[in-house]
Amino acid sequence: MTGIVPVLQTPFLADGAIDRESFRRLIERAIGAGASGLLVPAVASEEKHLGTSERDSLLALAIEHAAGRVPVIAGISAETAAESARLGAAAQIAGANAMLAAVPDRFYQRIGDVPGFFRAIHGAADLPLIIQDLQWNGPGLPVSMIADLASQLDRLRGIKIETAPAGPKYSAVREALGRGFFICGGWAVPQMIEALDRGVDAMIPEASMVPVYARIDALYREGDRAGAIELFRRLLPVLSFSNQDLRTSIAFFKRLLVRLGVFETALMREPGFEWDTFNQRIADELIDLYLEVEASL
Repeated sequence: MTGIVPVLQTPFLADGAIDRESFRRLIERAIGAGASGLLVPAVASEEKHLGTSERDSLLALAIEHAAGRVPVIAGISAETAAESARLGAAAQIAGANAMLAAVPDRFYQRIGDVPGFFRAIHGAADLPLIIQDLQWNGPGLPVSMIADLASQLDRLRGIKIETAPAGPKYSAVREALGRGFFICGGWAVPQMIEALDRGVDAMIPEASMVPVYARIDALYREGDRAGAIELFRRLLPVLSFSNQDLRTSIAFFKRLLVRLGVFETALMREPGFEWDTFNQRIADELIDLYLEVEASL
C-alpha cells in the first residue's frame, strides 16, 4: 500500500451505542476520497474504550462495506499478547488483509520483553503483521530491535512509526530494512511533507480529512512537490490545533465529521475533554477553514 490509510473513528448514537450507519458513511467517504486502505480499530477509534464484541463488530462492518475495494488492516492492539493473539485470529476469520499491534506502553521501560510479545502475536494468524511503534514523547523501539524482529518473524512486514521525532527514524528503518519493508507514519502527519521526502510508503492519519490528505499525497507522488507543499500549508493550522493532544484530536475530528454530515453526534468515550467558549470558537473557525480547503480541490 502507498498513500493514505486512515484510521476509522467510532461514531456513537445518543444512547452510547455504536452508530453503524454513520460508520458506513465514513468508510464510503474515505474510499471515495482516495484512501488506499483502512485501519480499524486503533487509537483514533477510541479502541481502549470499546468492548471485545464492539471491536469485532467494527472490523467486520469495515470489511463488509469495503467489499474488497481497498485492504482492511485489523487493529489488534491489547495489553496482553494473549488478547492481541485472539484478536489476530478473529481478524483472519473475518477476512482482514493485515493486522497491526502496538507496543504496550509498559514495554518501553522493559524493552527486553518486546520480542516475546510479538512472537506470540505473530503465530496467531497467517496475516502480515505491522508493529505500531507508538511512544508519544520518546524514541520508541531501537532500530536494531526492529531489524532483528523482521529477520525472525517472517510475517512482520512493516512498522507504523509514531515517536518523537519520527522523521529521522523513518530514514533509519528504511536504511536498515530496505524498500520491501512497509513504513508508515501517523501522529506526525503535521510533518507529512518530510515523511514523503524520506520515502514513507503511507500515512495513517484520522479519517475525516482524507480528501485533502490524499490530494497532497497524489500531488507529491506525481512529482509536484511544490503543489503538495502549497496545499499542505493550507491544512497546517488545522493540524496544529488538532494535534495538541489525543483528546483534542478525537473531539475536533468528530466535530468536523458532524459538520460534514457523516456522523450524527460528536460523542466520544475518551474521558477528560470538554469544549469551552474559547477552544470551541477556534475549532469551529478551523472547521470552516478545512471545509474551504476541501471545497477548493
